Amino acid sequence: MDREKWRRLAELAHEAVFGRNCVCAACDEDVFSDSLFCERCLASLPANAGFICSKCGRAIEAEYPVCLECKAHMPEYDAARSAFRYEGQVIGLIKKFKTGGRYLAEAFAERMEPVRQKYFADADLLVSVPMTEAARKKRGYNQAALLASALARRCGVAYAPEALVKSRDTAAQKQLSAAERAKNLAGSFRVHERALCRGRHIVIVDDVLTTGATADAVARALRGAGAGRVYVLTAASVAYRERQHTPEEALKNRGDRR
Repeated sequence: MDREKWRRLAELAHEAVFGRNCVCAACDEDVFSDSLFCERCLASLPANAGFICSKCGRAIEAEYPVCLECKAHMPEYDAARSAFRYEGQVIGLIKKFKTGGRYLAEAFAERMEPVRQKYFADADLLVSVPMTEAARKKRGYNQAALLASALARRCGVAYAPEALVKSRDTAAQKQLSAAERAKNLAGSFRVHERALCRGRHIVIVDDVLTTGATADAVARALRGAGAGRVYVLTAASVAYRERQHTPEEALKNRGDRR
């Protein structure tokens, strides 16, 4: 029996004696409250608060309407938001979530629901970023689908697990530029249940928003199927870091921001 199964058995035994929600999802310390994180971890985990881009929702360094990436290439989705910044302890939690820690879906969903309620209260359908069947079998599950399912149970918004299909595997995006990411993903997503999406206000659920290229490709497919508004909600997002510009670019950007 693998470590994850032993952990879950231990949690079930603990729940039988002390009740549910008694182990912090981040540090394994006892929690005797309704939260899935202890107070210490909630205080230390980097919430995606402060200055954020109004479009992609990533943390930015100053109060500007949108980050320069969104200004240069406005995304297809209406807005994106996340519960945490992808840094510190959150990086480890996301990696654990992707490598067997399915239980973290509930903990992340707990922190994502207030964000959905604040920014996307008009949403009437949840979808998850799909994986190809080969990729899903390799991992054993689709972490975005687990998040969407957990979120749907908390907020009561319908979840359509089969609405989207990823038609082909794509190259790893980590080392690709924004333009290369868009090209890599072009045409890889399609809407399987078009009638279900038509006119709906849809939240795309995923674990991490890095540059937004994946969310943009999925949003484009949903727009093509007649979706009304399209939002993106993730457990975490990578803070926007402005690249080094030439003196001419820097001068132009300063002028644009005035």
